[in-house]
Amino acid sequence: MTYKYKLLSLLFLTLCFWACDLDINEDPNNPVTAEVHELLPSGQLTVIEPVANLINAIGSSVVQTRVSTRHDNYNVDISTVTGIWNNQFYSGGLNDLEQIITLGTESESWHYVGIAKLMKAYTFSIMVDLWNDIPYTDAFNPDLETITYDSGEEIYPRLISLIEEALLDLGRSSTFSPGGDDVIYGGDLAKWGRMGKTLLLKMYNQTRLVDSSVGTKMQALINETSTIQSSADDFQVVFGSSTAPENRMPLFTSDYVFRLDNRISNYFGDLLYGNNDPRIPYYFYNQTPGTFVGRDSGDPSDLAQFEDQDTRTFHGVYPAGGQFDAGQGGATNGDMGLKGAGTFRMMTNAMRIFIEAEAVLTLGLNGSGTIEELFEAGIRASMEKVNEMGVGTITSTQIDDYVNARMAEFDVADNDGKLRLVMMEKYIHNFGNGFEQYNDWRRTGIPDDLTLVVQTGVILNRFPYPSTENPPSQPPNNEFVFWDN
Repeated sequence: MTYKYKLLSLLFLTLCFWACDLDINEDPNNPVTAEVHELLPSGQLTVIEPVANLINAIGSSVVQTRVSTRHDNYNVDISTVTGIWNNQFYSGGLNDLEQIITLGTESESWHYVGIAKLMKAYTFSIMVDLWNDIPYTDAFNPDLETITYDSGEEIYPRLISLIEEALLDLGRSSTFSPGGDDVIYGGDLAKWGRMGKTLLLKMYNQTRLVDSSVGTKMQALINETSTIQSSADDFQVVFGSSTAPENRMPLFTSDYVFRLDNRISNYFGDLLYGNNDPRIPYYFYNQTPGTFVGRDSGDPSDLAQFEDQDTRTFHGVYPAGGQFDAGQGGATNGDMGLKGAGTFRMMTNAMRIFIEAEAVLTLGLNGSGTIEELFEAGIRASMEKVNEMGVGTITSTQIDDYVNARMAEFDVADNDGKLRLVMMEKYIHNFGNGFEQYNDWRRTGIPDDLTLVVQTGVILNRFPYPSTENPPSQPPNNEFVFWDN
């Protein structure tokens, strides 16, 4: 499924695909209310786009996989987040999903309702993770003069209940069921069920520092093996390469079309090169042939002139849908590599394995394998994800050499050292999803050796509220969200 459905769904709003009773006072060519199958692709993609774009950029800058001109040094102000809060979340995709839940309940289209509830829970969990207290109870009530901000600690359990409702809805008899209008799983309800169970696992793990009951719940999910268990089940969106309409991955247009903002952090480059990581030619594209040209985070010099525009290292085929680096070099352009047909990965099998490994080490759970087996399986699943792209091949010898080197470190490490190795491999796997890297860093403090050349702002533990909002207070950006400490 590709990003083209976002634009197609807007065209679908002027059409009526299903038989309906006509009212002589209604214009059938200009329907007032969209159908659930028209709302689904728009709702899905409108909430995912800011996670793949702006939130990804900010999170990646904080955890130093990239250096962004706009967001380096924890630079996130009120105006930066106003558009995603208003246009893409509340008034955009979340509103579409809420309409699906309402209309689908009325028509007993339970499969649509279940998917919409899962997408709603995923999106609101992101908002809680970024802002903590947000409008939830009153979010879709236009008649209220004053909107209540629910606490993140109160919202999380309600989202978990919503996921459980959604899983039941997926199993009910449904008047209509999605197909190609579901741009993530193509209407495969079994995969949506695994997505929901994995989202539960992720959210329980996210709150393990503040909720002593999550261990039992995570253990039950691990025992069920009903979570994402292979890359075929991964929760992701595949973008396209079309420019008219524009459906390329945002990271591709940043690095291959506009070519102004991003640089790969020297911290991340040093990490991969220091480990002789076979993912390097997929992750990085060196415009200077055979030479990595990164940047130190927090370095304020010469950022405005883009003097390194034609020499710096950019994101590669994984994750941006750009160019595989075969050592050829050359300035990036919009016709290179996959031409923007990249994949934004929200939750993957490798992520699930690393979550299990973290829970084994921190909560004493019994994983689906030993901690050594989980660590190795997570690395191999990450490598498999890169090879899925069909661009070049990480050979079995390269994978084995990398795994053996990491396992040698793992075998002699104490529990704290093992946790660091697990989280660092998850950090590398999540290259391109700065939101998940940002969550992990706040929860575990890993990577634990990030430095800034010059620190000009307070550490970014949460996002500021947008300028259009009137929250009870505007906490400083270094204030923790409820699950962080």
